[in-house]
Amino acid sequence: MEHSPRAQELLTALCAAFPGLRPLEEGDLPLVFALYQRNTFYNSVALEAPPTLESCREDLAALPPGRDRRHKLFLGLFQGEGLAAVLDLVEGYPGEGTLYIGLLELEVQFHRQGLGTRLLRALKTAAQKAGFSSLRLGCYERNAPGLAFWNAMGFEKEGEVLREGRALYKMRLSL
Repeated sequence: MEHSPRAQELLTALCAAFPGLRPLEEGDLPLVFALYQRNTFYNSVALEAPPTLESCREDLAALPPGRDRRHKLFLGLFQGEGLAAVLDLVEGYPGEGTLYIGLLELEVQFHRQGLGTRLLRALKTAAQKAGFSSLRLGCYERNAPGLAFWNAMGFEKEGEVLREGRALYKMRLSL
């Protein structure tokens, strides 16, 4: 897969910081599915139905308006034989200087162990070096642990929308 120059710069920096990080492919989807299945709390607040292999395939391909495959990084962090985290990034959404975090989902055993914080710090550094001016994401109001994490990382609420009947906070971090 060929990425845009900025997405490639971001990928190179993140892989240097986390040697087990790499783009996920179709063949990795059973591991993604297993990780998703074990995150029952997140599933209960963010999804209408339990995850499926098809919903994982949709995540691999999902893009916001105006972006194409070369702007997306759907990454997996492998530790040992297992998948420890999934990170979905989209360059230039909703604006050119923005890096959008579509998903950061950790294997349950890594919750509250500092892995998410280390990943986000590396992402902030890599995004700044690649010329991004902000990070943006959406976090469901009912996801109290997620909101606490993003707030602790410096993200601020900049709006709210309803998605499938659930309040989703739009959050931003200036770099």
